[in-house]
Amino acid sequence: MVGNRVMALSDDEAVAALWMVLEQQGAPLDVAQLRADEARVAEAAGRDDIRAEIGPDEKATPGDASRAALLYLAESDADTVARAAEIATTDRAERFDPALIGVGALVMIAIRTEFKLERDPEKGWSFKVHHKPMRDSTLGRLISKLIGLYPQP
Repeated sequence: MVGNRVMALSDDEAVAALWMVLEQQGAPLDVAQLRADEARVAEAAGRDDIRAEIGPDEKATPGDASRAALLYLAESDADTVARAAEIATTDRAERFDPALIGVGALVMIAIRTEFKLERDPEKGWSFKVHHKPMRDSTLGRLISKLIGLYPQP
């Protein structure tokens, strides 16, 4: 089962697998853009109104968020996620430093059809959800982990 395989990944393996899945899906993965997007995600995730609405998982790690994103992606593309998880556990997998590539930005790419970053000139960066996910849904848990990656300023 792909879920068990994803949950068995180490943090580094989960980040590498997420990168591979997004790359396979044709997502633009420019490291400089990811870093810029990471700063926007951090700003939005630090907002009190967003944290109150979403309920961040304060214990989330980059690997937790990557695993949650992989589980979300597996709902529509289980074969690609399973292959990426398998490759990530081998020596063939490329390793990424989550601090350098911005796991939050990768997660945003993974959920781009459901969850967007928007800029309000007066309030700064925030998130727009296309439909409010239930907290216990795969998407709800993923968003909670994403927000939890960033401490309040």
